[in-house]
Amino acid sequence: MLWKTGSYKNSFIISLISLFVVFSTYLVWMFFEKEPPSISVKGLPLYLSSSKSFVLSVSDKKMGLRRVKIELIQGKKEKVFFDKRFPYTGLLNREGTHRYTAKITLSPVKFGFSNGDVTLKIYAWDYSKRNGFKGNLKLFTKKLKIDTTPPQIVPLSRLNYFSIGGSGLITYEVSEDTVKTGIYLNKIFFPAYKVGTSSGKFSSYVCYIGIPYDIRFPVDFYIWAEDRAGNNATARFYYRIKKRSFRKRKIIITDSFLKKVLPFFSHLSFSKDASDIDKFLKINRELRKKNNQLIKRLVLKTSKKRLWKGAWIYLRNSKCTARFGDQRAYFYKGRCIDHQVHLGIDLASVANSPVPASNSGKVIYTGIMGIYGLAVIIDHGQGIFSLYGHLSRIDVEKGQEVKKGDIIGLTGQTGLAGGDHLHFSILVNGIFVNPEEWIDYHWLKNNILRKLKRIKGGY
Repeated sequence: MLWKTGSYKNSFIISLISLFVVFSTYLVWMFFEKEPPSISVKGLPLYLSSSKSFVLSVSDKKMGLRRVKIELIQGKKEKVFFDKRFPYTGLLNREGTHRYTAKITLSPVKFGFSNGDVTLKIYAWDYSKRNGFKGNLKLFTKKLKIDTTPPQIVPLSRLNYFSIGGSGLITYEVSEDTVKTGIYLNKIFFPAYKVGTSSGKFSSYVCYIGIPYDIRFPVDFYIWAEDRAGNNATARFYYRIKKRSFRKRKIIITDSFLKKVLPFFSHLSFSKDASDIDKFLKINRELRKKNNQLIKRLVLKTSKKRLWKGAWIYLRNSKCTARFGDQRAYFYKGRCIDHQVHLGIDLASVANSPVPASNSGKVIYTGIMGIYGLAVIIDHGQGIFSLYGHLSRIDVEKGQEVKKGDIIGLTGQTGLAGGDHLHFSILVNGIFVNPEEWIDYHWLKNNILRKLKRIKGGY
């Protein structure tokens, strides 16, 4: 019996010793673990000018974080601008900080650094007892560049004449470190496109401008550029915008016209008690607005290369029956019921006339376009688009490349059209402009082609 009691005691002691050894081994393994913290950065800029921020995330799943330090180094100059220590809390630091995220701001100029290369170093230590109880170290290093010099802008176009509702071209050079550039007309931004060959440290750009028909004076008109470091620069240029007034036109709406055009819009939803004139007003106001908004979304994406060349053409043997900017007043039974602006020109010829592509480009849209009926939109590159409406037939497909003069369809009277004709619009970077300028070779030569030919490799 005594022997059995002694055996139990020995077994108990051995178990305790085993548990102590296991626990001690675990503690040693935990205290001296060798896995360093992890460091993650998001939004870290490669180029610095003014203050820039990035998101820093540091974590350590085992013993937790001890310290995070960040410094910038340029030559012999070192600047520690972030140093945070974390307390050791609870058994094995289980209640300590195991994950830390912060928004870090880099202010190289404030820190006294000059333009040139700089090294960013991020240190993270954990609470491991390794390395003389200093913990495991994780080091993140990144080479950055400080650049506080704004881009240089050199306007090339000397004489820049515009008309309200018209178009134009501005050419200029910017320093090669430019990554974004264009021209602001009040709050409207017109993107510029790199052309030709670089000359030394400068690159040539072209920017097509559309002057809205409803622009308000005075205007703020200037070139803008931004480099890789986020430095901005602006430059002014000589220009004149000729004021003009648009024709006022009286449009008579008859019951026979309504009976003719409304079936095309039978897919739309109207209230049960809506009269024909109520339906017309909803189409002329709401649908027109939606159509023009859709068109402006479609033309946001354009080829960076110029796809057109030479003179622009239009519907052969046609007569212009409505002009760009016409101020239309709609009358029904002697009462004015609506006002709208005509954003193109109407060209009438014989019924079902072949419609040529006004210049070379790529088809970006084919199909029903509300008030414009069956329509085609062509991208001519660098923000220039042409629209063809009221077609009776479409002979091209979306994505198809067309050459100047290729037949894209036939004229018709689909959409909100009272008779067979072609509605022809030009858009410049999302702005409807007067198409008659583009089909006038004299205007094209003086305002566009001459400027392009002055740029090496630009035309």
